[in-house]
Amino acid sequence: MAIKIIFFDVDGTLKSFNNPGITEPVLHALQKLKEKGIKIFIATGRAPYAVPHFEGISFNGYLCYNGAYCYDEDSVLYSKPLDKKDLYQFIENAKKQNEPVIAAGKDEMCANGYGEKLNEYLSFAPLKYPSNDLNYFNEFIEGDIYQMMASGKPEKDEEFLKDCKHLKIARWWDHAFDLTSDSCSKSIAIQKVLEAYGFQREEAMAFGDGGNDLDMIEYVGLGVAMENASEEVKKAADYITDSVEDDGVVSALKNFNII
Repeated sequence: MAIKIIFFDVDGTLKSFNNPGITEPVLHALQKLKEKGIKIFIATGRAPYAVPHFEGISFNGYLCYNGAYCYDEDSVLYSKPLDKKDLYQFIENAKKQNEPVIAAGKDEMCANGYGEKLNEYLSFAPLKYPSNDLNYFNEFIEGDIYQMMASGKPEKDEEFLKDCKHLKIARWWDHAFDLTSDSCSKSIAIQKVLEAYGFQREEAMAFGDGGNDLDMIEYVGLGVAMENASEEVKKAADYITDSVEDDGVVSALKNFNII
């Protein structure tokens, strides 16, 4: 079955962590996909206001917040904000570990304190550290919050999630993480997108490298892991391509005669 839509993780997949943009070969590959009528989506943990825009190419849509907020050029395709009770519990759990948190809505972020690791985490996007005015933060979290961020190593995950019933942690870095609803993921968002366009799973392809890409790699008809991907992602993939530094996206698209 022909591929009609492709989902791309950003950091470590479309582009190197050491490069703010995509390479010329990757740009040309994306342009060829659009010329052939194949839809291209970014699937990222980033917020809508932090998704990258690369000169020379426009994407058909975006899966943001690891699938919690998804949209295309015409409409919002899926929206799943965090459960309020769990959100407040998570904030309390983080306080017990002396860790500030960042809350992210559709249009902006806000923090209840400053953290060095959180600042480093945001710098990958790159994003500036948001306001950490506590009064504004308390007001801000009354609205729809799609993601929380906090610093902490994987061994602390259980403590962060204590008594939270509908939350899960998504990681692509050992020192900080994204927190989303446990009923949303990149794969669930992809399902919503495919339903909107009338495509089958077998007609979808996805590229990724981190733990938050695992479920979408498993879900689509053709899941591709980068050579620099985690071992868990590689095991789940249908195909392992070259590293992001060697334009692995291009290598895989050529291998399957998609471009």
